[in-house]
Amino acid sequence: MSTTIKRAPDETSAEPTAPRTDLDTQGERGQPQAAMRLRRPSIEMIGLAAAALATVVMYVLFFVHPVEHEPLNAFLAMYDRFNAAVWPMQLVWYASAVAMVGLALWPRRHASQLICLLAAAYLTWVGVAFFGVLDSGMGVLDGVVNLSWLWAATFILEALLFLVAGIVRHDLVFAPRWNLSSVLGAVFMFYALVAYPIIGLLSGHPLHTLPVFGLSPCATVIFFFGLLLWARSPAPKYLLLLPLAWALEATPSNIAMGHVADFGMALVGVITVGLLIWRDRTSIWQTVAGGVLLAAMIAFSGHDDLMIGTAFVLTVVTLARAIRSHAQGLHAGRLPQSERRLSS
Repeated sequence: MSTTIKRAPDETSAEPTAPRTDLDTQGERGQPQAAMRLRRPSIEMIGLAAAALATVVMYVLFFVHPVEHEPLNAFLAMYDRFNAAVWPMQLVWYASAVAMVGLALWPRRHASQLICLLAAAYLTWVGVAFFGVLDSGMGVLDGVVNLSWLWAATFILEALLFLVAGIVRHDLVFAPRWNLSSVLGAVFMFYALVAYPIIGLLSGHPLHTLPVFGLSPCATVIFFFGLLLWARSPAPKYLLLLPLAWALEATPSNIAMGHVADFGMALVGVITVGLLIWRDRTSIWQTVAGGVLLAAMIAFSGHDDLMIGTAFVLTVVTLARAIRSHAQGLHAGRLPQSERRLSS
């Protein structure tokens, strides 16, 4: 007679755990995910608080030691001429800004690439039309270098970097979510497109004299800082430095002349850069280095030559570092994080 012995299932100390996803919010596996969701706002708030503190110190210095500036009436009269010269291009570029926001909120195939293409076209327009043609006599540095052409090159280079990030390297993917970065991005873009001209109107200035989006480099950098806060982590840092250079250069003189709408430009720039440096950090040394470089740019506020030179050097270094990391990932047989997400 034969007997069949049935073996009991092997007992293990722990059952295999299924991979966790953002949607895994039920049961025991949902508890760690819920804790992660609670920690993310705290992490972002640390970066926001540090950036806000740095901005407060910077603004105190702006008010205590005001820089040389042109009269506000002359500044607005200049924009009166410029707005008349390019009308109705302001409407065209407002429509393009709305299209960029719409493509980010309701993405379709190649939405991020289309956003970057529109961004590059608009930044090139500001560089050529505003700095290269309308304001070509903005100032001369040491009697040799025309600053308007330097700033034209800065905005055109930023346009090329958007093409590199969004179309060539696929570093830039727009995916706004319900988090601190995305909410601040929406607030900044609303400020650039809607609140910026309203502040000017409430100050008693006619609309045709205001530096509105579509021509103004100040409203432009505010909008693009907000847009970059909608970028999926890690956001390419080489896109942040050139707009930050303009924000830190133009804010002191605009505050001194009393152009109220520009008071928040440096605040937006420093908060965006500080928040993204902290949010996307990979090591403590990287965070410290980013903070030191941001502090150095803040220290050069209002100095065109130092600001442009520092921004160009840091942009080249940051882009080279991104390319090197990409090459190392390919050599190791791994796709970069942004390409893995696009291919999945």
